Amino acid sequence: MAGGRRPAARPLTLVVPDLRGYGRSDKPHDDAAHETYAKRTMARDQVALMKALGFDRFAVAGHDRGGRVTYRLAMDHPDVVTRAAVLDIIPTHSMWANANAASAMGAYHWYMLAQPEPLPETLIGGDPAFYLRHCLKSWAAPGFRFDEGDVADYIACFSRPEAIHASCADYRAGWTRDRAYDAADREAGRKMKPPLLAVWGDKSGFARANPLEQWRQWSGDVRGAAVPAGHFVCEEAPGEVAALLLEFMRS
Repeated sequence: MAGGRRPAARPLTLVVPDLRGYGRSDKPHDDAAHETYAKRTMARDQVALMKALGFDRFAVAGHDRGGRVTYRLAMDHPDVVTRAAVLDIIPTHSMWANANAASAMGAYHWYMLAQPEPLPETLIGGDPAFYLRHCLKSWAAPGFRFDEGDVADYIACFSRPEAIHASCADYRAGWTRDRAYDAADREAGRKMKPPLLAVWGDKSGFARANPLEQWRQWSGDVRGAAVPAGHFVCEEAPGEVAALLLEFMRS
């Protein structure tokens, strides 16, 4: 009403877990079938966690590896997920199906980390801080600098051998189980039921992959936008990402 006061926006409860294998979550050794770090397994982790916290239905957003868990949650648990947002990714199936010489150079880690144990673990374990700093610098927009306190915490978490193994196991699962589950969904014509938001950095490699067109193959209700950033959209453009997420989650 003209002259009236707008009602206060309903607050959102945030649950921000470390994925299995990352941060300070458990880091079990991978199994031979690579199910331990499959995104279907990680999605079940999140459903169990939220149920234990008292949430039977929830919206979910995830960046990078978390985004891959996010869309698997939306595919496998449409009765639980109300809305889903994926940040600076395209589907795992698309990553492998579109592999070419350019992706082999720009996304070399997809191929390296998926190699059998212990090759990538040994290479990264020689200097994990160097590897992590290289990834942060090369994937961010030119000139962006991470907070050094944050970087120190990232290095402290990542330098543990079990964390390095878990990150490699994640990509091995991507090459095997995740790719197979995605392919089965594509062949069956299944799409996500919850509305989907895609956000990507305008200076990220994914910007050239036409993310909205990629995600329209997986969802009949998808919207999205680029933000001024490289790959790390939450750190590089926090205000823009937060605004897009809030509008989407509350719409």
